[in-house]
Amino acid sequence: MDGEQVLDARAAGLLPFTPLMKRPIGVDAEEWLRRCVRVADSIEVSDKAEYLACLAVLGNLVYEPQTVLSIISEETMQESTLIQYIAEKATAEAHQQGIQQGIQQGGKTRVLEDILEVIAFGLGANAAQRFKPALYAIDDLQRLKGLLRAALSAENPEDFQQALDSSNSET
Repeated sequence: MDGEQVLDARAAGLLPFTPLMKRPIGVDAEEWLRRCVRVADSIEVSDKAEYLACLAVLGNLVYEPQTVLSIISEETMQESTLIQYIAEKATAEAHQQGIQQGIQQGGKTRVLEDILEVIAFGLGANAAQRFKPALYAIDDLQRLKGLLRAALSAENPEDFQQALDSSNSET
């Protein structure tokens, strides 16, 4: 669709889509985006920040986010409830992911401590120190849980070494 016609018509409902439209011959992409923003900014709408944020979101489909933010001020973007919602959602998701990683890491640490305690109790402190570096290099919680069971049943360090080697070959 010819974007220049939409800009000339100043069709408020279509202007946020103009960065996606065909630009005039001889006009580079960044200049086209600047024109689209300039015309959109000149239109009378009830919430200019939302209007420009919609143009920015659509523009991000074909332009680098830095380019869009260099043309539409970050302050204008932050006024938009759409952008605020997206930012809050992203922050909440990052927070939740951090909590999950913390839980998993905490579970790993506890299982590692349990394995070393079982080895130290059943096979001796030297055996626990011997296996410690190899155990701390393991990130898979399920694999560590299997090694905890192996530590409980190991009668000597060689038995546990065999279980450790076996778990290495399974990955």
